[in-house]
Amino acid sequence: MEWHFGGWLHGLHPALAWGLLGLVAAVGLGLIALSYQRTLRKLPTRARWGLTMLRTALLAGVLLCLANPVRVEESDREKKSSRKLAVLVDRSASMDAIDNRQETRLGNALRTWRQHIPEAKEKFDQIEYIRFSKKTESLPTLEEAAASNQPGDATHLLDALEQTLSGAPAAIVCLTDGLDTTQKNPSEVTALAQRCGIPLYFVAANNRVRPGEFLNIKEIKSPSQVLRQTRFPAGVIIEAVAARDGEIPVELWSGDQKLSESKLKVRTGWNSIPWTVEVSAEETGPMPLEFRAGSSDRQEFSASTTRVIDKTTVDILYYQGALQWGYRFLLAALQSDPSFKMASILNPALGMKMTAPAQGHAVLNDLPENADDLKSYQIVVLAHAFADQLSAKQQLTLVEYVRAGGGVLFITPDSDASQDFAGTELEEMLPVVFERRSRVSQEDAAARAFQTHMQAIGGARSSDETAFAQGAMSRQEMEPLTPFAALRSSSRARLFAPGPGAPQFSEYAKVLCAKPGAEIIAVHPRDRSPNGSPRVLIARQQFGRGFAAVMTTDLLWRWKLSLPSSARNAETFWQQFMLSLASTPPGQGLRIVRLGESPMLSRPVTVRVEGAANEESPKISATTPRGIALPLIPRGTNTKGAWDVSFTPDQEGRWEITAENGSGDMARISLPVSQHSRTVETVNTPADLEGMRRLAEATGGALIDKESTAFPAPPETRSSERRKTRPLWDESSLLLLLLGFYATELVTRRWYRLL
Repeated sequence: MEWHFGGWLHGLHPALAWGLLGLVAAVGLGLIALSYQRTLRKLPTRARWGLTMLRTALLAGVLLCLANPVRVEESDREKKSSRKLAVLVDRSASMDAIDNRQETRLGNALRTWRQHIPEAKEKFDQIEYIRFSKKTESLPTLEEAAASNQPGDATHLLDALEQTLSGAPAAIVCLTDGLDTTQKNPSEVTALAQRCGIPLYFVAANNRVRPGEFLNIKEIKSPSQVLRQTRFPAGVIIEAVAARDGEIPVELWSGDQKLSESKLKVRTGWNSIPWTVEVSAEETGPMPLEFRAGSSDRQEFSASTTRVIDKTTVDILYYQGALQWGYRFLLAALQSDPSFKMASILNPALGMKMTAPAQGHAVLNDLPENADDLKSYQIVVLAHAFADQLSAKQQLTLVEYVRAGGGVLFITPDSDASQDFAGTELEEMLPVVFERRSRVSQEDAAARAFQTHMQAIGGARSSDETAFAQGAMSRQEMEPLTPFAALRSSSRARLFAPGPGAPQFSEYAKVLCAKPGAEIIAVHPRDRSPNGSPRVLIARQQFGRGFAAVMTTDLLWRWKLSLPSSARNAETFWQQFMLSLASTPPGQGLRIVRLGESPMLSRPVTVRVEGAANEESPKISATTPRGIALPLIPRGTNTKGAWDVSFTPDQEGRWEITAENGSGDMARISLPVSQHSRTVETVNTPADLEGMRRLAEATGGALIDKESTAFPAPPETRSSERRKTRPLWDESSLLLLLLGFYATELVTRRWYRLL
């Protein structure tokens, strides 16, 4: 423990500081003695000495405050915290790749790291060794961590780093080639290490082994059938191992016509890249789709077939809570095309029900409470519905109907009515989140009930709807119609693209937001949600095997009335809109999927043919690299429309598997066969040096080589952390004591009438 002067005496030599303080004290004492030697009234000796002592005590306290003494306490215990270094050793199969010097990647990394072990022992108190491939395992020594009888077939590098960071070591060193096979985003590990303040160091496992490359089309996706003159998505997933950063050319062909092409960026190492194309369905019949990846000298392909049909029957059940003028126009638009059959349940708020059954369907007086009664309909439209009109059981029935493959289109331009559906079973299924209703007064509730009542009365006489609407429009100023803002990310948004015949609305409901994963088709051109995003007007999402869609506008009846009587824009829109919602039937186009690892010489290879709609087995054949076709015998599976077939390749090179079903649809896939299985762990994928460097530098670490110092010196404990200081004058008790001395002196002087 030490004593230091502060304030105006801080920094002076102790003798000089004490001398100045003593001089001020002597002068002060002299003045006190003079002040009480002669007074206005004669004082007793005891009183004179008492007052002098009080004034002297007050002076001493003031001098103490001016000197500002500080007590400094040195801690006797060691302030240096225990520093642990975690050393991760990658024991996946890629670390055993041997070069022409008979050195493995692991051996190269160990040789580099052993040169830095003395430095690590000097700067860290403890070293923990951890072996990993898919899982992590703590071991006492480096030799045990490096030893492995059976290397792992995958590298979960980022997972191992996350688990090690949770142990809060002072630093992490990883002996690896940087090839993570999980395809996780490294930014998550970077952010975690930055939050924890733990630097990551890498010893690059890199030798002179010749880097290999690998290209494979893993999966192709296309619908089993689509309508003519519509657009549909077709996609592919490409797996690639690249020796360096670059691009892979990809193409989509239909017969001899190239539909689309692009170049997909790949980084060094393992890549899994999806590519999706919007395809236009033109003429009816089978439409072959073939994806090609890679350059012409080493190109892989996978083909499937999608059938384009001319017409389909769309059965619609229309339920409306309150009669609206738009119903008449929607019904006329759909009835003008024989492909649509619409049954109607009109349930206005007055409590009256009117039904209009469709041909071939049973009469429904209300929404059923059994999902089986809805199976014959492809779409159920809920227009201007109110939450108190649909029982909980009816809503659950709609949910079960959609989950089993049906579709629901919810239409409402009323924000108040939509708020009543917040938190219901129906909202759980829909692609949007409704705004929650705030508390309303009884007067507001009564006004809303009256408005609902009048809405029902206003449309009760359907024969007078058009004349009434036109007369109302001529007698008052109406808000201008608003066009939709279509989103290019949705293939269905083309119906709302700007143009002279684009649909327009007059009223819309405000919903809170779209749910994650929902397909937003159209939004409001100006209005914004509370989160700043455009107000959602039309959205769709998959739910189970079916779909649920929302249209938060009116039925576009004013837009229809604004068009010339001969115009067919509204009819065309409603027909194409309903088809676009239900145009993707369940099922997959005929395709071939490889099962298991990459094909290997003299090892059985199994592929699966999917999308064979009928029960007849498809014809499947394998073509060898020499062009010899070998028939294969398919066997059934537990999945409907899927057949498996196996063969054992006896030649290296590219094999081709072809399948054809009874309808003439064809599919084919290329299978490159090699002597050894080709995976990211076995094709000598080059070490990801740049990826490791970026990760290390972002966390305050570095790539460790043979020459440079691996670790910076441990941070020294600052003097402010080793020494505790406490100012002695800044105490409430001292201040109270000084005030006590001063007050006592004043009272005493008053007593002897010196004041």
